[in-house]
Amino acid sequence: MRNVLGLTLFSLFFLAQQASASLMGADLVLRGGTVYSMDSQGNRHSAIAIAADQILAVGSEADVALFTTEATRIIELEGRVVFPGFIDTHIHTMDTLPLLNGAMLSPGQSAEEVLEAIAAHAKQYPEQNPILGSGFLARAFGIDGPTAAQLDAVVPDRPALIIDEGGHTAWANSLALQAANISADTPDPVPGAHFFQRDMLGNPTGWLVEGAAIDPVTDALGVVSESTLRERAPQFFSDMAAVGLTAAFDAGMIDTGQYGMKVADELAQANTLPLRLVGSLYINKPKDLKTAHAKLSELREAYQHELFSMTTLKLSLDGTVEAKTAVTLAPYIAPEGHEASPLLPDEQVFNAVYEAYSLGFDLHLHAIGDGAVRTALDAIEAGQAAHPSSDVRATICHIEVVDQADIERFGQLGVVAQTTPTWFEYDEIAMEFLGPERFEQLYPLASIQRNGGRVTLGSDYPVSWIGKDALNPMFNIEMAVTRQRAGDKHYPIQARANERLSVDQAIRAHTVDAAWQIRMEDMIGTLEPGKKADLVVLDRDPYLSDPYAIHRIEVDLTVSNGRLVYETTNSDVGPNGRFDN
Repeated sequence: MRNVLGLTLFSLFFLAQQASASLMGADLVLRGGTVYSMDSQGNRHSAIAIAADQILAVGSEADVALFTTEATRIIELEGRVVFPGFIDTHIHTMDTLPLLNGAMLSPGQSAEEVLEAIAAHAKQYPEQNPILGSGFLARAFGIDGPTAAQLDAVVPDRPALIIDEGGHTAWANSLALQAANISADTPDPVPGAHFFQRDMLGNPTGWLVEGAAIDPVTDALGVVSESTLRERAPQFFSDMAAVGLTAAFDAGMIDTGQYGMKVADELAQANTLPLRLVGSLYINKPKDLKTAHAKLSELREAYQHELFSMTTLKLSLDGTVEAKTAVTLAPYIAPEGHEASPLLPDEQVFNAVYEAYSLGFDLHLHAIGDGAVRTALDAIEAGQAAHPSSDVRATICHIEVVDQADIERFGQLGVVAQTTPTWFEYDEIAMEFLGPERFEQLYPLASIQRNGGRVTLGSDYPVSWIGKDALNPMFNIEMAVTRQRAGDKHYPIQARANERLSVDQAIRAHTVDAAWQIRMEDMIGTLEPGKKADLVVLDRDPYLSDPYAIHRIEVDLTVSNGRLVYETTNSDVGPNGRFDN
């Protein structure tokens, strides 16, 4: 009976499609390849039709031919594969823009190489004032980080501010400290959590730990300007489209704030934003919690365009392991006995989460250490218990270290586990600072999924171990599958090997589950009739690829909201709409 009913419904649907074909023609048809719908049945098709901003039909070439007219543009896939557009579930779009013309450094560089690169950049760009940079690993300069004197030696003539690879600490030279009036008499913003590293005499060394210590310097130097954001945003968003991203969750316009929101909204209103951008209000300082919910209410009301909206409260509970600000259940091994202070006191986190559940704000909680992860889960559990009818969606991002006892709680509480596999290179710092037991608890993605949890993937760009490649979902997918450096099967496996995801799980974490995290599963994430036309064409099939070659797969075409926003420069579209090589 069930089969008969299913066939009847399918027949009715197909007849309805046929009837509407005469009334509705496709603007774009892609055919002659494999279309992975990523729906719950895992359906595969050979063609897809798009009208305006919606998917009109998916099926066989014969099915889709019903919607083809003389005006339809036809792209011959010639064996290529189509997926739903990829979704970056944690990125800092606008905060990337001020750094784009700065010194681009790498975590693999030695202290000498970092200094040489900054000196070369300053010499090449004598007009830049201040000098900015990002991407280096502070550990290269010792456990207490670099000093202003070292930066003075290579940039003596203007202020300089260099952000480390994790984005939670920064390095200022003497002129930058002077511009911000930071001296021995300047109190730490939040002692033990947001502070200035000091020498034995109490003088700031130039190493700034966490946002409240960094903000006075960025403000004094005028790092952010509306004109800079407006100038650089189009190209950066185009770069995102070029790697197949059609949606993203901005995990906090930390430095760019209202300027960033304004520019994103302008692009959305002009219909020139090539992807959907869901924004969040970022809070990492206790004083900002007092007004957070009222401010987010205002932002949610002000920004609600289909392509740009502000929906989520982002709370940073801790920092990073390498900055020694990740909150752990047990003290660090090195420095021996070190215990990081939470960026937001636990009581305030519980109160903020409780109020979010009361007001219906989705949550995105930064938690790196196992102590912060537990606090986040405890706060969410309390919020759900107090407001059982609330439909708030809660995400805990990064989840670098998760205690075994907390793994099942992600599924039990319906909490999204969000992380960045391009970080999954063998983490010597985690081993040194946290020891082997906690090293075995890093990024337990497969365990969370086995216990009913939902995993999503994002870049956290500009926080990156691999530079701009981190923007590319193919690197994330491969490294989630291998837990090794991209393309290197002989590289040490990031503990543990049994936490590897399958290719299908990793792709779903960038599509279906990612759409759920940003509350867009009814619009995007799968390729089904009636959904928005967000899709990507790849030159090879990741399911059939060598796992260590997935990162080499290239995007040939990206469609966002029915618009063709990227075509490879290696292909031409002929006069008949053919996608030729």
